Amino acid sequence: MAKYFDLEHCVADEEIDAQQHVHNLRYLQWTLWAAGEHTRAGGWDAKAALEEGFGWVVRHHEITYRAAAVANDELVIRPWVSEVARFAAKRKSASCRPRDKTVLARVETRWVYIDLRKHKVLAIPQALLDQLSVCDPSPPLPW
Repeated sequence: MAKYFDLEHCVADEEIDAQQHVHNLRYLQWTLWAAGEHTRAGGWDAKAALEEGFGWVVRHHEITYRAAAVANDELVIRPWVSEVARFAAKRKSASCRPRDKTVLARVETRWVYIDLRKHKVLAIPQALLDQLSVCDPSPPLPW
């Protein structure tokens, strides 16, 4: 898996709320999309894992909003794995607007690996640990 990943996104009109900026939940949605793409790019086959009854689920999100995005903003959502433990991996991300070098939001998510049939947290298998690349220090911003 690459140390970090860039998901490019153009803010659509339907992502704008009544206050005329991006609704807070969209930043979380983009972060989850970027994490999924980063993991897929690293070799994770979510469909095969699901068929076998295993997967990653979120245990905790922490979001710091720093600036607002508006319609038609071109963004980069940059996730990276910041730490890995026996039962969990922490992924951080920065949602950025390169045009004016603005960090819009920073997100930390703790993911746990589970047996979906038993709803039980499992130790992360070595094959998955081998796919995860911890990015330390954090990657540069996308400008």
